[in-house]
Amino acid sequence: MTWRAARVGPAVTTVLAALALLGLVAGCTADAAQPRTTGSATGAASPSAYVLPECPRLPAAKPVDGGLPDLRLPCLGGGPSVNLADLRGTPMVLNVWAAWCEICNEEMPVLAAGMRRAGDRVRFFGVHYDAAEKYGEQSAADFGVPFASAHDEDGDRVTRALRVAGPPQTFFVTADGKVAGRKIGAIQSRAELDRLVRRYLGVRL
Repeated sequence: MTWRAARVGPAVTTVLAALALLGLVAGCTADAAQPRTTGSATGAASPSAYVLPECPRLPAAKPVDGGLPDLRLPCLGGGPSVNLADLRGTPMVLNVWAAWCEICNEEMPVLAAGMRRAGDRVRFFGVHYDAAEKYGEQSAADFGVPFASAHDEDGDRVTRALRVAGPPQTFFVTADGKVAGRKIGAIQSRAELDRLVRRYLGVRL
């Protein structure tokens, strides 16, 4: 499988991954223990009114070279399990986040706004990892996560399969299932998200 990070060569990608392990690229570490419970950074309804989106039921698809891995994960908070390789048919923004990641919280309003602008032209989907499911559900409400998310409690499978060294990371996946690009660290603004979606997925939000 061939992975392509945004405008970097293999050597630089290796260095970035090593730095991310130290928390210097993505900016999040698991030392934060438990998620915040003080409300959503999106300005949406209170966490008590939040409903986790259910994962979609997808037809089976064979993994493609340069695509998402054949990795089945349970849905966070209910709904069917999801094989990442089955996420086809619509260009997709795949965001890897964690309950203990404050930068993920800060990034979420940018993704939520992009999802609203995209409508049905782009699928937004999440992978929550390296925290207990109940903390993921709580943080989904606190952060205002607008999209369904799969869940990997210990994080090992996601780390190996997606080569994620620390959240947040965002993958841009074409409709035929190929990973066209990756953003390591938080997407900072609407303009940055729009630029990445246009560059990798050919869609104007």
